[in-house]
Amino acid sequence: MTIRNIAQNQMSPAMTRLASGQRVNSAADDAAGAAIIEEMTAQVRGLDQGTRNAADMQAMITTAEGGLDTVSDSLNRIRELSVQGLNGTLTDGQRAMIQEEIGQLAQGIQDAVGGTEFNTQTLLDGSVSGANTAASPSGTGPIVSINDMSGIAQAMTAIAEDGSFDLSAIDNAIDQVSAERAALGAMSNVMDYTMSANSVSSLNLADSRSRIADADMAEEMMEVEQERVINELQVMLQQQEQDLVEDSAQRLMATGA
Repeated sequence: MTIRNIAQNQMSPAMTRLASGQRVNSAADDAAGAAIIEEMTAQVRGLDQGTRNAADMQAMITTAEGGLDTVSDSLNRIRELSVQGLNGTLTDGQRAMIQEEIGQLAQGIQDAVGGTEFNTQTLLDGSVSGANTAASPSGTGPIVSINDMSGIAQAMTAIAEDGSFDLSAIDNAIDQVSAERAALGAMSNVMDYTMSANSVSSLNLADSRSRIADADMAEEMMEVEQERVINELQVMLQQQEQDLVEDSAQRLMATGA
């Protein structure tokens, strides 16, 4: 075995820890520690994925709220037109034009309800019901449901067709949309809290894991240096022994001669 082999074999554990930065590089290094590290790693990765899931859900909620904002604008315009239509100074022809615009707005509401999508999933027609956020490592999380808004467009179309300018029905529709937007806003806040809590938990758990898994670089370098000095002394002693043996052999040969 060469001098280099001796040094490398004796210093390999410390050198491995220095190279990887890890105190535990295999189960043989610390069986219990390795098991704890693996469990913590699974938890950290689960928390990080849960944070991404919550962010995706929040994006979906924001998209739905944006669609409801369009619906709300249309409803307020329909109400404005209805108040105008109730004015006794208008002719039947003028009221017909108002009804036509209300019909167009109702169709716009229907388009918003059917066309507001996230990841190809329609959001305002009742399709989103009991959606799991999966924000925790166990796969659970806040449940999201979005009410069906398609009936609002139908109600507005009926107002345009019968010319009733029913303010009570319009106000009811506005209240429904406002309540749904408030519920979505509250759920968006829940997602903010969930992401924040996950991030804090992930950081703390990762810190705890690093205390078990990470090598103390200063300590490892000291060990490597100590081993290097010992190796040099061993090599020096071996060389001296070899020199003595060779010297003795030469003397014997000289004596024999």
